[in-house]
Amino acid sequence: MSNTKKALTPTPTVKINAGGLNVDLIYTATGKVARASHNADRHTALNGKTVGDALATRLVNAADIKYDVAKGFITLVPAS
Repeated sequence: MSNTKKALTPTPTVKINAGGLNVDLIYTATGKVARASHNADRHTALNGKTVGDALATRLVNAADIKYDVAKGFITLVPAS
């Protein structure tokens, strides 16, 4: 019997820049609708995802999330 080891290939990880945001918070749309349709669509599409998952989609970056919170389009709530 030979002891051959399978070479493990690392799974690619998506590097995200959280910009100081807690990646475990939940991205929650407030119902306030953005004038730009691509922004409104993004708020709907990312609703309920963690900040980390939202950033990993590349639909949004940390600055976008901070802006959306400041303007009242979304809130970041702790996971329950």
